[in-house]
Amino acid sequence: PYQLSLHVRHPSVDPEQISRELGLEATESIRAGEPRQSRSGVAATAVHGETYWAAVLDPMGWSGPATVAQRMTRTTGSESRVKTGSAVTQQFLSALLPQEAKVLRARFGLEEGDVMPPGSLGWGIILVCYCMAVRHGQFLAQLREQGGSLTLLAAVEPEALAGLRITPQMGRQLHDLGLTVRIEVPNNREFNPDLN
Repeated sequence: PYQLSLHVRHPSVDPEQISRELGLEATESIRAGEPRQSRSGVAATAVHGETYWAAVLDPMGWSGPATVAQRMTRTTGSESRVKTGSAVTQQFLSALLPQEAKVLRARFGLEEGDVMPPGSLGWGIILVCYCMAVRHGQFLAQLREQGGSLTLLAAVEPEALAGLRITPQMGRQLHDLGLTVRIEVPNNREFNPDLN
């Protein structure tokens, strides 16, 4: 019921470098200095003033520790990629050793038996933040120091917001990463926040 994507804006970095450093294929990218497409069809003289890069994130495929991914492969007997979102996160959490789960819970301020269920948007955000901090922290800090910005976009169905809670520890992790989280709910006439 949700999809996470990472969006990077930067004054000059090559989008290919972002893809290489993060190990992700861009779904959309524009390099600073490239000519803009002209709406009128006449040759464009303007250029893009900044680099823009975006990629969809699979919380397990991108965030999961290699040891967990290997355990999941052994239990499922498949090398194939799994779906994005809640099923992946639940599969990831069930493959965690108790000590690994304990480390993640402590780092993000979650109690054992917390109301945020495995597979939820909250856990998806936690997995992405953890991976960004541990595996890509230096590169992302360099981008920010050079004037770049990072946004984690969560496109969600209303039910994906159930139990979402941002703890002070999670807020600190987001702050330390310089990561803005933007949540978008589709325009749905049946969804009425006053009734839900």
